[in-house]
Amino acid sequence: MDTLIAAILAGGKGERLGHLTLACPKPLVPYAGSCRMIDFSLQNCQMSNVREVLLMSKHMEIPLIRYMQEQWSDRVALNFGPYQTAVQSKSCNAMQDIHRPDERGTADALLYNRPYLDQSWAQDILVLHSDHIYNFNYRPMYAHHQATGAALTIGYQRIPRKYVKLFGMVQFDDDGNLTKFVEKPSNPTSDCVFTAVAIFNKEIMYAYLDDLSKSDWRHDISFDLIPAMIENSEKIVGYPFKDYWEDIGTIERYYNAHLRLIDNTNLMCPPVTLDGADTLTRVNTSRHQNVMMPKALMAKDFRAKHALIFPGAEIAEGVTVEHTVVLPGATLNAGETVCGAIISPNGRTVMEVGSNG
Repeated sequence: MDTLIAAILAGGKGERLGHLTLACPKPLVPYAGSCRMIDFSLQNCQMSNVREVLLMSKHMEIPLIRYMQEQWSDRVALNFGPYQTAVQSKSCNAMQDIHRPDERGTADALLYNRPYLDQSWAQDILVLHSDHIYNFNYRPMYAHHQATGAALTIGYQRIPRKYVKLFGMVQFDDDGNLTKFVEKPSNPTSDCVFTAVAIFNKEIMYAYLDDLSKSDWRHDISFDLIPAMIENSEKIVGYPFKDYWEDIGTIERYYNAHLRLIDNTNLMCPPVTLDGADTLTRVNTSRHQNVMMPKALMAKDFRAKHALIFPGAEIAEGVTVEHTVVLPGATLNAGETVCGAIISPNGRTVMEVGSNG
C-alpha cells in the first residue's frame, strides 16, 4: 500500500439531510449511535494501512479538520492540502484566510488538489466519499488493480434492479472489464451499481483531467472522467463489494438505514468515536423493546420501542419513543410522545415508518 494515496471527497453541503446539516458538515453527521459518517472511510483506510489520506473539502472545513485531527491523527497519516501549513501552526486565523477556487464537481476537487495528490511515491489514487457507510479492506482491491494493470478499478455491488436508477449503473463483460457506465439510468440494464470507491492510475487520470478541463464538461468523475476513459478503451475493471454498503444521500435513506440497524438487519461494525458510545447497548425489557441506547438510560422511567438513542441525548421521565432516532444534544420533554422521527438539537423530521429512502 506504499504507492497508494487516498483522497476523501467531502465538499457537499448535504442539503438533502435537512436539519442534520444545519450546524455541522455532512461528514460529521452522527451515525449508528457511535460515530460520524466520515469515520467509516477513515477506519477503512486505517485497517488497510493506506499510506496517506488527503481531505478534499470545500464546506465547513475548519470543524471537519479539527475533528479529524482529534480523532484520527494518531491512527492515519492525514493531509489537509492547502490547510496543512495552517493546521501544523495551529492558526485558526490562517485557516479562515485561505481562499480556494470554486469547485463545480468532484473532478475539480481532483484537479485543484493535484499539488497534494501528485506525490512522487504515489502511483495510484484511491478516491473515497465521506458519507458512505461500509466496512472494507482496500488491500485486496488494490492488489487486484495492480495485478490487472488497470487504469481504473471501481467497486461495485449487486442490488435489486428497481433501485439501480438511484445510483451509477455499471456493466461488465465476461472478463470483468467495464463496458457501460450510466449515472442514474431511467431504464437499468444491469443490477450492478458503482460504490463510488475507485482506484485510478495517477498519471492516466491526470492526463484525462487535463484534456477534459479544456472542453465543455460537467467537472464530474462519474459524468465526465469515467465515460471518457471507457470511450478511449482504457482498461477498467470491477471489484465486488459483497458486504453491507450504503450511500447516505437523503434524510429518508439516513432514517431507513438506522431502522435496519435497530432491527439488526444491517450487519456492520461502526467505529466508536462519539463520547459515551462505548456504553451503547441493545435493550429488551418491559419498558424498552428493541432499543439501542446508553446503559445509563436504562434506569429512567420512559418507554421506547424500535428506537436508537445516541449518547448525549436527554430523555425526560414519561416519554414514549417509537421508530425514532434521537441524536446527541436532542431533548425529549416529560410526557412527550414521538413516533417515526429523527430528532436533533436543530429540529426534527417526522418520517413514514418503513418508507423507502
